[in-house]
Amino acid sequence: MTIAPSLCSPLALADAEPTHAAEPWESDVITAYGLLREAAAELDQLMRHSLKRSGLQMAMFELLLRLARSHGEKQRLTSLARELTVTTGGITRLVDRAENLGLVRREPCPDDARGSFAVLTEEGKRRLREALPDHLLEIDSLWMSQLADERELVLGRLRRVRDNARRWPNGRPNLGPISPADRL
Repeated sequence: MTIAPSLCSPLALADAEPTHAAEPWESDVITAYGLLREAAAELDQLMRHSLKRSGLQMAMFELLLRLARSHGEKQRLTSLARELTVTTGGITRLVDRAENLGLVRREPCPDDARGSFAVLTEEGKRRLREALPDHLLEIDSLWMSQLADERELVLGRLRRVRDNARRWPNGRPNLGPISPADRL
């Protein structure tokens, strides 16, 4: 018996024990993962469109936002690459573009001669402040308002899922057939 996702809250689905479906693709685990991916893809598309009106592409917005929320409004490029899920070459190109637009500047890393920080500039903050009001309204109306009183619980669970996934950046260790002990 599988859980009908439309009949329960995301938290009930997350708390439910995996079902024993006739076929593996009928599992509620697959349903939950599929719903997460679909919701994220839909929201991502809507947010890209919303941000385009502000003149910022999603990657640039994410870069500026990460820097604004970081201690000292700066972060190492390697850390930014991981958080933005891009390659080190991809973050270098993104920071290059941001630097050419005057949105960030680079600072050498005192601990590592090869490393550098991206630092948010006043122009970067100004552009972020311009983009955020409409973006916040859309995020709230499309996603956060749907969580109602479950907001803190959902955010906590999303952080836990993210942190757990970061423990295995290249997939499960010793990737092989999944044993029953590995299953939820």
